[in-house]
Amino acid sequence: MKFGWRIVKTGIAVCLCVLIAHLLHLEYPFYSAIAAVIALQATLADSFKQGVNRLKGTLVGAAFGYLFALVAINNPLWIGLGVVVTFVVLNHMRWNEAMNIASIVFIAITLNIEGDPLNYAFNRLADTALGILIAFLVNWLVFPPKYKDEVENAFDKSRDQVIKIYRLAFRALLDSEKSVDKEAIQDLKESIKHSKKLVTLSRRVNLWGKVDETFRLVYVEPMNRLERMSFAVEQILALRKGWIRPFSAGLERDLTKLLSQSFYLLSLIMDPKALVAPSIYLETTVLMKLIHDSIETEQNYAGSNKGYLLELLHWVEEITKAASGCLRID
Repeated sequence: MKFGWRIVKTGIAVCLCVLIAHLLHLEYPFYSAIAAVIALQATLADSFKQGVNRLKGTLVGAAFGYLFALVAINNPLWIGLGVVVTFVVLNHMRWNEAMNIASIVFIAITLNIEGDPLNYAFNRLADTALGILIAFLVNWLVFPPKYKDEVENAFDKSRDQVIKIYRLAFRALLDSEKSVDKEAIQDLKESIKHSKKLVTLSRRVNLWGKVDETFRLVYVEPMNRLERMSFAVEQILALRKGWIRPFSAGLERDLTKLLSQSFYLLSLIMDPKALVAPSIYLETTVLMKLIHDSIETEQNYAGSNKGYLLELLHWVEEITKAASGCLRID
C-alpha cells in the first residue's frame, strides 16, 4: 500500500472524532471513528457517497432495530427475521450499498439488553453523522485530493511507452529477427490502466463528478487517444506473424521510410508545441497514400502481403490521427 495523504487524513479524522466525542460526552466514540474511517475516501465525491450510504444504513437499521426491540430483546429468531426484513426493505429501496451497516446497527440495537432502545438508536445515528461530517470536512480542508500532476505524469509515461513500442513493433515487421518483449506490452497495458484510473479519480474530485469542456479536453480526449494508440500498436505487432518475406525492394524502402516518418510524428507528442508537427503529419499522410496506391496498382509491389499491408496502413493511420489530435493539428 502506497503511503499518502489519505492515510494521514484518516488518522486526523479519527483523532477529531474521539476528541469531539469526549467533549460532547458521547458514550461510544467508537462508532464515530468507524464512520470516519469508512467515509474518508480518495475523492470528495466518494466520501460523500460513502457517507450517504452509511447514513442511510444507520437510519434504516436504527429504525427497524428500535421497532423490533419493542417486541423482544436478544431473541435469536426475532433478530434473524429482523435482518431479513431490513434487507428486503433496503433492496426494494435500491439501497443495497447500505445493507451491511444497516444489519450491524440493527443487531447492535436488538442485542442491547440494557437501556432504552430508542435512545440507543438515536445515539448510533448521531455518532455516525458526526463521523461522516468530520471525514468530509477533513477530506475537503486538509490536503484536498488533486490529481492533475499525477495524470500528466501518467500520460507522459504512457506516451513514452507507446512511442518506444511502436518503433520496436514496426521494426519487428521489417526484420524477422527483431521482437518486442512481452513485458513491455504488459507494462504499457498497466500504464494505460493506471492513467484511466487517475482520470476517473480526477473526475470525481469534483463533488458531483461533472464533466465540463475543459475536463474533456484536458483528460478525456488525451486518454481516448492513448487507448487508441496502444491498441493500434498491439495490432501492428500481431501482424508480423503473417508476413511473407522477402519484401520487394520498393516495399522495403517505403516501409522503412514510413517507419521513420510516422515515428518522428509520434515522438512529437512529447513536445506538442513543435512547429514542424503539421508538415511532418502532412508528409506522413502523403506517404501512406502513395504506399496504398502502389499496393493497389503495382502487381509485384506487395506480393502476398497485400492484405497485411492494408491492415498495417489502417493501424498506422489510427496512430497518426491520434498523434495529430495530441498535437492539435487541424
